[in-house]
Amino acid sequence: MKVLVLGDIINDKYIYGTCTRVSPEAPVPIVNLTEVKTSLGGAGLVSENLKNLGVDVTLVQNEQPRSTKTRIIADGHYVTRLDEDEQADGDAVLKNVLRSDFSSFDYAILSDYNKGVLTHSTQIIEHINSQGCKVIVDPKRHRKYYKGAWLVKPNAKEYKEFGFDKHKGNIITTNASGAIIAKFEDEEHFILPEQVEVNDVTGAGDCFLAAFVYGLTQDKTIKECLELAVKGATESVKHLGTYKLSKTELEDTIVFTNGCFDILHIGHLKLLRHARSLGNKLIVAINSDASVKRLKGETRPINSQDTRKETLEQLGIVDEVIIFDEDTPYDTIKKIKPSLIVKGGDYTTETVVGNDLAKVVIFPKVDGYSTTQIVKDIKVGT
Repeated sequence: MKVLVLGDIINDKYIYGTCTRVSPEAPVPIVNLTEVKTSLGGAGLVSENLKNLGVDVTLVQNEQPRSTKTRIIADGHYVTRLDEDEQADGDAVLKNVLRSDFSSFDYAILSDYNKGVLTHSTQIIEHINSQGCKVIVDPKRHRKYYKGAWLVKPNAKEYKEFGFDKHKGNIITTNASGAIIAKFEDEEHFILPEQVEVNDVTGAGDCFLAAFVYGLTQDKTIKECLELAVKGATESVKHLGTYKLSKTELEDTIVFTNGCFDILHIGHLKLLRHARSLGNKLIVAINSDASVKRLKGETRPINSQDTRKETLEQLGIVDEVIIFDEDTPYDTIKKIKPSLIVKGGDYTTETVVGNDLAKVVIFPKVDGYSTTQIVKDIKVGT
């Protein structure tokens, strides 16, 4: 899927330093400069986040003046912010938009910071809609300027101030406690973000929007997109300055392994621990009793599928256990879509079921441990 980003691009400048004394001329801190950083904010930050997440994104670079926000930070604390506001020529932007073809895009994000680029937002939305592209708006003005948008995302202040409480279409907003409230057609969602230490809210809304749209491009449900968006914004506020998200911060790295796991032994445990260390979610698929009998013979399994499942769940390193009835877990892997498949040293990458669906990691075999051998030893002992 392709995404277009159009709107006010802000130049964000950060001046970092240390402070050890107060000026003798006035009661203000003296900041000793240590570092200066610049980055894009507004529409630019949304675009850069989408690019970082691997989305096919195009930022409309208007030949327009950009506002600059300069933040002075001493010893990790904000001292002050200096704003140099510039107004873009909205008429020129509209002229360029109306002669542009956006039919190849699936979504268009309009990032409005009320700096002039989206002065004629209603006509811009109408033009983009006419080419079959869904418009998502981050607003800074009254709702009447965004008629026809597929989705609007006002914050709590904008929701009340600009009349979005009367908006009839899809909307994402926040309440006074910071909870996310979303309405999509006949669906309503309420998500309470994780409580974290907030270092800087700069760009958190842009990260939220980018993560949400990333989810749309991955064909996720609206609820899943909202969960990703909340993760993105939460990650952003942990950091000082504007932040660029990565996929690993949004998506679970799902690790998959499978087997009978009939009699759990040290070889199994070492493989499972290693598998869990490779991601943040470990899913284990076990053969059903019927499947084990077909593969191992009528005397197997020793333990029922429910017992094997519960045993694995009690380990504390396995996040989910799935029972499959087929001879191979191929259909299960296809449904789960793991990032990694981990198997023991009895296998090669080529012989692992699902090697065409995910990257395969082979864990070295732990010599001296085998369920089949344990069963034989038990029989000999009896």
